[in-house]
Amino acid sequence: MKIRFLFLLATLLLTSFFVTVSLQESFAQSAKSYQYGNIIMRDSASVDSGGTVVFRHWSHRSKYSCRLCHVDLEFSQIAGDSGITEDDNQSGRFCGTCHNGKEAFTIKLCAKCHAQDEKQLQEILKADKKAFFAFQKTMPRSSYGNKIDWMKAEQDGLIQLKDKLPGISPVQMNFVTNQRNEPLEPQLSGLPGIIFSHQKHVAWNGCGMCHPEPFKLVNGTTEMNMQEIIAGQYCGRCHGTVAFQINDCALCHSKPVSL
Repeated sequence: MKIRFLFLLATLLLTSFFVTVSLQESFAQSAKSYQYGNIIMRDSASVDSGGTVVFRHWSHRSKYSCRLCHVDLEFSQIAGDSGITEDDNQSGRFCGTCHNGKEAFTIKLCAKCHAQDEKQLQEILKADKKAFFAFQKTMPRSSYGNKIDWMKAEQDGLIQLKDKLPGISPVQMNFVTNQRNEPLEPQLSGLPGIIFSHQKHVAWNGCGMCHPEPFKLVNGTTEMNMQEIIAGQYCGRCHGTVAFQINDCALCHSKPVSL
């Protein structure tokens, strides 16, 4: 049984290696820890490094919930799909919602995000790398992705997730009563069962980022497989791009196998 499980696990990992996840302008599965989750944003008309912005997911998720940005601020989960313009930011939308000199540094400090040429871009990336490793040293570790155990960091109070912004977020948030674990059966026999934590996902995502799309409300009624997840669908929307990678099999397949 143990040999069969190891064979199935190796098959899943090899499959995840050879299937390409199409996420233009983003650092995903093969990224180094300090790159993982970062997104390079460019003007669609630009052919060089002029105006390039490096978005650091790790620095934002250390302060804010995913729900706040992707629901309240309307950032798309698909790279390049938000259609952000400088006018949007100047008008207090998207990045400009927080980068106002009060919540975060003002957007007038252009050089903190925008690289005007390749040399400046490399300087920004070098500074980001240094800042990331300094932050990583203060966090509990994991094996893949950016090698930070974000769930434990949140649970231990090492990071405090802000989930509301005055004048932006709903005045009264819905109270979520479903904090239980959901058991899910793997499609391949011999693999440990999946234990899905509503409590952890609600803390980061609320409900609207998952339901009713891509997941139906009734447990077990959404048909999916590992190939689709690896290709960036369902769990793969976040896991493999920003949340812990699917290489961290045991974080989901955690129910002991009956012998």
